[in-house]
Amino acid sequence: MKDFKRLFVETKPLHPVLLVILLLAIIGSLLEMATPWLYREIVNFLTSQNLSELFARYLGDKSKTEILFWLIGIYFAIDLINSGLIGQVRFYLDAITGVRSNLLLTKKSLGRILSMSVGFFEKKAPGMLSARMNSGISEIFGIVRSLVVSITPLVINFTIAVVVMFMFSKPLSLVFAIVAPIYVVISIWRARIMRFWQKKLRTQWERQHRLIIDNFYHQQLIKEFSREDYELSRLEATQAKILSMRKTQERLLRLTGFLREFVYVLGYMWVYGYGGYLVLTGKLMIGDLILFVAYLGRVLGPLGSVMQIYDSIQVGMVSIQRLFKIWDYKDEVTDVLGAEPIKVSEGGIEFKQVGFSYKNTKKFKGEKVVFKNLNLRIEPREVVALVGPSGVGKSTFVKLLMRFYDPVKGQVLIDGQDIKHVTQRSLRKHISAVMQDVAVFNNTIGYNIKYGKPAATDQQVTEVAKIANLFDFIVSLRKRFKTMVGEKGVRLSGGERQRLAIARAILKDAKIIVMDEATSALDSENEKKIQDAMWKLIEGRTTIIVAHRLSTVKRADRIVVFDKGKILEQGTHEELMKKSGYYRRLFTMQGQALL
Repeated sequence: MKDFKRLFVETKPLHPVLLVILLLAIIGSLLEMATPWLYREIVNFLTSQNLSELFARYLGDKSKTEILFWLIGIYFAIDLINSGLIGQVRFYLDAITGVRSNLLLTKKSLGRILSMSVGFFEKKAPGMLSARMNSGISEIFGIVRSLVVSITPLVINFTIAVVVMFMFSKPLSLVFAIVAPIYVVISIWRARIMRFWQKKLRTQWERQHRLIIDNFYHQQLIKEFSREDYELSRLEATQAKILSMRKTQERLLRLTGFLREFVYVLGYMWVYGYGGYLVLTGKLMIGDLILFVAYLGRVLGPLGSVMQIYDSIQVGMVSIQRLFKIWDYKDEVTDVLGAEPIKVSEGGIEFKQVGFSYKNTKKFKGEKVVFKNLNLRIEPREVVALVGPSGVGKSTFVKLLMRFYDPVKGQVLIDGQDIKHVTQRSLRKHISAVMQDVAVFNNTIGYNIKYGKPAATDQQVTEVAKIANLFDFIVSLRKRFKTMVGEKGVRLSGGERQRLAIARAILKDAKIIVMDEATSALDSENEKKIQDAMWKLIEGRTTIIVAHRLSTVKRADRIVVFDKGKILEQGTHEELMKKSGYYRRLFTMQGQALL
């Protein structure tokens, strides 16, 4: 029940239109219930020239031909108004409201997912998120529409039909008292079967969707290792489970469907058999039998429709509840109540007794401790390089600074402000980052450069492209800045993607600059070309450089060497080279070619 209430809350903007659709449905339902009466009048008039008291009052003084034309005219006029006018308006409103619902819920879902921290995406695969969004969103409007629009007219039809049936013949109506409960019991059993198997099937469908998305993303890797057949075999294994489950589900559904139809047919057999007997013995007119049969259809029909709605709701709620789990996910990184925008004037950074560990991510099972008691202060406008072996916490340091994660203890401060107490968006507006894994949209080069500053002029975009040593490459392309980069930047080399990211960060022009392996994909020639430009860029700004290639960090004001989540040593390049520590050994190994 709680989930149903939530459905109405989430679709509140659609309620006015849904009420209009409901009103039209009720009018249409009442008109539809009038047609069997007219059909009865026509049949009885043709077989015995008799009219009911109501029609005799208005048509009794007319000729037989005129009466027939009036009856037929009224019958088809009602049908035209119901199906032709009211029905078409309903279909139009249904279609438009369905689209509005999809757009509204898609925006909400994407907004909720985009608000999640990096830790959320470490645990949830993009393919799974996409599958849950699509299946959940597609079900919500259908269920709300069924609850608001479909059930009320069906209840009206059902009530009117039952009353009319008992008015005409109580013995014939006894079939309803027997058939209806059996029909309902079978339908509830059927719905439970559908819900049980739908949960299992939904998991497998999501697994297939996730596998397909992974194959799209990693198609180059698959080709490099000739693993096409292996990936297809993985898909086939998942599909075999889907097919097996579906067969079991369908066998049970067909069994319950047959039992339900059997009860349905028995009801009609009784009506036709006993009703025919009453007609033959002169106790019932043939038009009255036709009316009774028509209304029996409007009893069992709505009953069947309600049970079908019940079935579809049971199935749909599986997808909706899985979508709600994403919406309700308790994120690890959230803005505190009343958080204010950060005020960055100098750009000083301090890590005070910071402890942090990863828990149950895609990469790590269980807990991996990174920092226990890290203390580091970076002065305003100081350039600090973080070096050390892989996995010692350099990139984690950057992620904590950008508040992709929160420390489990201690504080991260910028200009004396604990970043936990400021809004995440304001924090990141003051940081220009070039991360190790460069992210680009399947859009133009110009769009990707301007992403951090959409209001930038073409002249500014050109300038930063020159600084990042990307301009010559761009002008060599036929469409220049309007060149599409492809999915995940597939049309660019690794170095071109990183230079694009550098240009994007330069354009943002923030007080704090973070470069996490920003030149790792560049060859030595290009690296040397852009290093001078990079140092001009970071002049006067607080800068953190994470690098394995020590040629990138020689000019830093301070080099901090990490090892196993601790600071092993720190100082300038010259100071560290005088020690027989890790930095000197690593620098010597990399050789004079890096000078």
